[in-house]
Amino acid sequence: MKEERAVAPEQVMASLFEGRERLDQMALLARLEGGGASMYRAWASRERNVKAREALLEAAEREEENSKLLRLMSTPKGECEKCHVALAANAAAVCCAFQCTFCAACGAGYQHVCPNCGGELLPRQSG
Repeated sequence: MKEERAVAPEQVMASLFEGRERLDQMALLARLEGGGASMYRAWASRERNVKAREALLEAAEREEENSKLLRLMSTPKGECEKCHVALAANAAAVCCAFQCTFCAACGAGYQHVCPNCGGELLPRQSG
């Protein structure tokens, strides 16, 4: 009988991300960060040491902030933020790293610089 080798948790986690597009990876990590925040809060609720409890709650807040940021950066918008024209997933549009989204005309009007964050407006990835 062959000896089974345990798969390292890091390998299991890495396999969740393999072959996924960047936005899908970010959305997945947002969910994992949210789950991590819940775990920190659960540990804190059972922690008797005040300093340790506070540290766990601070860690939960950091995880929640990471989750919010990644959700923001991985959620495509359905309309132009300037003219509010509806944009189908395959419509010509531009966006920055924070998914600030503009139709092609408005993006050109901003000279492909996001008016919100100053980032470059690039053609939006479809799907």
